[in-house]
Amino acid sequence: MDKRKQVIIRALQDKDENVRSSAAAALEKLETRQRLGALEKLLDAGDKVEKLRAVYAVAALRGEGILNLLVKAAGDATEDVRAAAVRSLGQFGDKRVLPAVVERLKDESSIVVRVAVESLADLWDPRLMGPLLHALKSKDHGVIEMSLEVIGKSGDKKAEQAMIYFAVKGNVKMRSLALKALGIMEN
Repeated sequence: MDKRKQVIIRALQDKDENVRSSAAAALEKLETRQRLGALEKLLDAGDKVEKLRAVYAVAALRGEGILNLLVKAAGDATEDVRAAAVRSLGQFGDKRVLPAVVERLKDESSIVVRVAVESLADLWDPRLMGPLLHALKSKDHGVIEMSLEVIGKSGDKKAEQAMIYFAVKGNVKMRSLALKALGIMEN
């Protein structure tokens, strides 16, 4: 890591403003990575604001340790922390996060469930169809609408009956989402 840091610090003196800006951002991320132990302690024992800061600080980093830290935060007692962690997991861009995000579809907080559904849109996998179809049974209209949108983008015929149901019986937004899905669905 010392070689990386030396290269980054040298780049802070570059003539090009874009290079200097990139170097500053890289140095900030490198220093965040060096504070992972302290950030993990904050996630274990900090207050809500400290936990949120820790989640957002590591969200742009990658690696197994970061993944594990965000998965742990996704199970936090505080709704806002869980939602922030799930959103960060969705942005991680790695299908290894699927089990942790799918687990949040069962969360007692509809906000966390919405974020989980939204996160799954970027991590689409055919195995998600079952959990997302189950999310359509939610009492929260936002969860249903987000699920319809994510399922609809897949074009998967397994969702045909659900889309027909919501195209006829859903609210205006649900009907619109279901109709779009029916239009692009595979044969």
